[in-house]
Order: sequence, then C-alpha cells, then structure tokens
Amino acid sequence: MGDRDWKGVTNQILHGVMFTAQLDDAAAKQMAAAMVERRYFGDGPAVYADAIVQAQQYDGPLTDEIETSHSEQGFRDFLRRLAGELDQRRPWH
Repeated sequence: MGDRDWKGVTNQILHGVMFTAQLDDAAAKQMAAAMVERRYFGDGPAVYADAIVQAQQYDGPLTDEIETSHSEQGFRDFLRRLAGELDQRRPWH
C-alpha cells in the first residue's frame, strides 16, 4: 500500500460509520463481520487491517477529509476496536 493509500481506505471506514450513533464494540463487531464477508468492503479484511495499522501510526488527523459527527479520538478508538475484531476473525478466507 502506497504512502497515502491507507488514508483512502480509512476514509472508507469513516464513511461507513457516518450514520452510526455510537462507535462502540457492537459497531466494531458489525463492521468487522462485513469486512470478512466482503459486504460493502470488497477489498477484503487484510486491506483494511493494514490501513488501520498505518492509521494508528499516523500523527495527523484521520477525520479531516470527510465531514463527520465523530471526534478524532472517537474514530481512533473505533479503529482500535475494529482492529481487535478483525484479529479475532483471522485467518480470513
């Protein structure tokens, strides 16, 4: 994945939770299942898991390109939860 390609992938995740009221464990479980089953997230879970790792290492903002009601910290926390959910579902098919 290129230097900034991960940002586009995390924007897909952010777009996917635009209308999710709470970025809680249940939302992370639902999104992880959708990624593994390739519903709405056709690139497969490995692409999203890799992008999440890169996003977690990035010091800049993650919520600056898409208008959202979610805070930067709230989205970062959601990505952490989502990464954990994806890890629990390995190996992916």
